[in-house]
Amino acid sequence: MKQGFLVGLFLLLAVLAVLSPIAPLYEPVPARDQGVYLYIGQQILDGKIPYRDVWDHKGPLVYYIDALGLWLTDSTWGVWLLEVFFLFLAVVFGFLALRMAFDPLTAFSSSVLWLAALPRVLDHGNSVEEYSLPFQFAAIYFFLRAEKASKGYWNDWLIGITAALAFSLRPNNIGIHLAIGLMLAAVLFSPKERIRAFKRIAAAAAGAGSVLIVIAIYFSAHRALGDLFDQVFVFNYFYSKSEAFSWQALTKGFSSLTFLTPLGAAGLAGLVGFLHQYWKERDEKLRFALFVLALIPIQLYLSLMSGRKYLHYYIAWLPVLALLVGFLISWGQEWLAKNVPDSRRRMVLNTLLAGGLILAFGFQPIFNRIPRLTNLVDAIRRNGTFPALDYSAVEQGAYIEYILSHTQRGDSVLIWGNASVYNFLTGRESPSRFVYTYAFGAPGYVSQEMVDELMRDIAEKKPMIIDAATEDKTIARLDAAAWQDLPVTQALVRFIEENYMQADVVAPGRFRIWIPKDD
Repeated sequence: MKQGFLVGLFLLLAVLAVLSPIAPLYEPVPARDQGVYLYIGQQILDGKIPYRDVWDHKGPLVYYIDALGLWLTDSTWGVWLLEVFFLFLAVVFGFLALRMAFDPLTAFSSSVLWLAALPRVLDHGNSVEEYSLPFQFAAIYFFLRAEKASKGYWNDWLIGITAALAFSLRPNNIGIHLAIGLMLAAVLFSPKERIRAFKRIAAAAAGAGSVLIVIAIYFSAHRALGDLFDQVFVFNYFYSKSEAFSWQALTKGFSSLTFLTPLGAAGLAGLVGFLHQYWKERDEKLRFALFVLALIPIQLYLSLMSGRKYLHYYIAWLPVLALLVGFLISWGQEWLAKNVPDSRRRMVLNTLLAGGLILAFGFQPIFNRIPRLTNLVDAIRRNGTFPALDYSAVEQGAYIEYILSHTQRGDSVLIWGNASVYNFLTGRESPSRFVYTYAFGAPGYVSQEMVDELMRDIAEKKPMIIDAATEDKTIARLDAAAWQDLPVTQALVRFIEENYMQADVVAPGRFRIWIPKDD
């Protein structure tokens, strides 16, 4: 009991250290996607409904997580606290799963290593991939429990629950659940286990269905289910078509996760050795190894199917790499068992193997963040609460100051591109449900109805328009020649050019300000 408490305390401190550099004290201005989630979270607290009242293409759960965080502290500090909670939950479930698959020492070493690699791909945090981690590791844990259980289907039901929760963050995040489903489907071919496998699949489907039905009823009751389907599925279909699967995206993942991908690649050899050793036994150990083998291509493909190389996409690799590191350490332990007959010496060498990997690869990435954590704790202690955020010290502060000084409360601001974080930070709402305009740069998705809707909103509310697409690779600037190739959006651009004039450029040139001509 005491040992478990100490392990949990260490992992909690490691989580805090890993997440401390992205605390609001150090990153007062959230990044692009995070700004969208926060804006929608704030709109939820004001009674709005995602998709119907605010356009975005992520699953619904992330908006309600951010809404809860904003409600907790009335600031982004609450969202950061929820990140700590979710990541700690992921580490705990990951440790429990790895301990069940291997042994406590291997589980601890692998857990520390994947946690130490996370900052390389965290990408400012508050992402759908980060929030999916506890559901992914929990699914592995419940799968291992279900494999050992001779009766009952609660573990399979919980697998379904975690699948639906991961799906409601981002549909691509269910690679682990698909691999589990593939293993259960394969068992259907065994006459002895067919009935139980069918019941397990039914239980998992019931678990997933119970969550998805609640979500469907909620959004249907608010007349937003059609909008949800349109934005999460239809738009993402066209969005993924705009970029092909890229081998460069694959190689970026290997280079970004530095030490963890080579260890995982070495662990693949351990996995093959494990399969060879247990092939004839045909028990849950073999199925677990086959599950991991099936999971690797599924998870890699789903994480990169959009063809884009955003760092946070590679967070989805961490559960797979954690399992492969487990196989690497287990492989080393098997070798020691065969070649070192003395049990005490073998125990020492096993400890050195697992501990040596932590010291070589996991210690420095976590330890280097301790000063940030101690400074954060000191700041909270000095203030007696979470410190107020200072935007003046960061580059984005100039944009915030400009919006606040050139608009009044109740004024609306339309962002062309994706910088809705400034709507959130300034308290200036978008005049339209299109809080950012990626939808209008998607051929095949953008429609005349959408263009007419946004033009009506602009004509009615006469917002300041900020062209923030100067450095945006997803959508062109308002004055770009590229709109000639998309006539439906070109009509919207012409409407803006006819009724607005460019009034200012905010240094260092990222924001181009448009105001109504009749002002």
